[in-house]
Amino acid sequence: MLAQILFSQGEGDAPQSTPRYAGGASELAEGRDVFMPLPAATAYAMLKRGVPSRSLLPLAEYLGLSKDAVTAYVGLYRATAHRKITRGDTLPIHAAESMLRLLELCRLAEDTFTTPDTAAAWMRTAHPMLGPDAPFDWAKSAYGTMHVKEILTAIKYGNSA
Repeated sequence: MLAQILFSQGEGDAPQSTPRYAGGASELAEGRDVFMPLPAATAYAMLKRGVPSRSLLPLAEYLGLSKDAVTAYVGLYRATAHRKITRGDTLPIHAAESMLRLLELCRLAEDTFTTPDTAAAWMRTAHPMLGPDAPFDWAKSAYGTMHVKEILTAIKYGNSA
């Protein structure tokens, strides 16, 4: 799913062929049995190449969120995102990096809860260790994402969370 989202041309379009990044395309392989974070060299190469703005559309669908919500989560104004999608521009680095963080966090949640629906529901629901916020809200920053990863790891391996 990661490769399909990142290299999508937009609604209804077939994804581009997956390019080979530093370390090979194996990092983008789907169907892993165990969660593995995206290697830093691969993520850097993706960011340097540029992530298509049209990938926001399948990301919203994958996360079960509105386009406006996804746009806010990656730190773009709605009008800016719309303009970039219409022009076929790449995302600014901060937005592309936020997108990779969201995808990686969702993959970890799916690995923890075993089903995408359960993981998605958990990501949208306020958690006692996050105050009144949901994990998606904390995923807007790198530090918040680290905390959500700590909670998911505690849940997966039996610590209290």
